[in-house]
Amino acid sequence: MYQSLADNYSRKFINRMIRIDISLIDEMGYLNLKPEQSNIFFKLMEERYGRKATIITTNLEYDHWFEFLGKKEMVGALLDRLRHRCHTIRIDGPSLKTPEK
Repeated sequence: MYQSLADNYSRKFINRMIRIDISLIDEMGYLNLKPEQSNIFFKLMEERYGRKATIITTNLEYDHWFEFLGKKEMVGALLDRLRHRCHTIRIDGPSLKTPEK
């Protein structure tokens, strides 16, 4: 996504991504995004909204999305779209990545 901004082909990137039936975004919130990255992510999710399936994994509650995405109004609009037709599955328990003894 970020590379498409640098190369000025973000519209082509978004057009390609909205045709994919299922998109998986893993570890959302692991890294903070720069404003331009947040903007293109919002645009992508806005165009996929109601058209194609998107799976997002994160260990953050929705209230914490403002911290890594920035703009409160944009994040609010994004979460409105994502949560409108979503199923949130919370998994609690020990990490599956802990070392075996």
